[in-house]
Amino acid sequence: MNLSENVQPFSMAPLGPEHVRALSMILCSMEPWLTMEYVPEDFEFYLLHADPGLVRHVVMISGQVAGVVVLRNPWLFGPLIELIALFDGFRGGGVGATIVEWLGKRYKCRNLWVTVASFNVRAQKFYEKVGFEKKAVLEDLIKPGWDEFLLRKRMARPDKA
Repeated sequence: MNLSENVQPFSMAPLGPEHVRALSMILCSMEPWLTMEYVPEDFEFYLLHADPGLVRHVVMISGQVAGVVVLRNPWLFGPLIELIALFDGFRGGGVGATIVEWLGKRYKCRNLWVTVASFNVRAQKFYEKVGFEKKAVLEDLIKPGWDEFLLRKRMARPDKA
């Protein structure tokens, strides 16, 4: 499925096991997971284990793996973006914003939700730019001293669009 004509040509496809090892290695070298000291085996388990509430996508740009998106659905009147990561060289071109827009349309939801680490300022700025608002602080969620912010983006009601 092509997501947008306004950004680099890209698509999202179901995440297959052939991509998991390489994705896990890259994710562990990125923030916030680098600071959180994730290891590839953590991501491999997360990306492969059976969980009927998770939807996992690989992001492809011009035939290259460019990132990964994982959603928990259903969740609080709209899906929770558990993971969205675009790799170096694929950020800044509007792909992330288009993915967020596409998720809202694809899931015909009133809300999109995401949590972001309090120290992950780059992600906070991205989510604010694409319309998410802080709704709660989850204190010491991952580790003492590391808060998570719960963010929500209100989407146009599908029946009102």
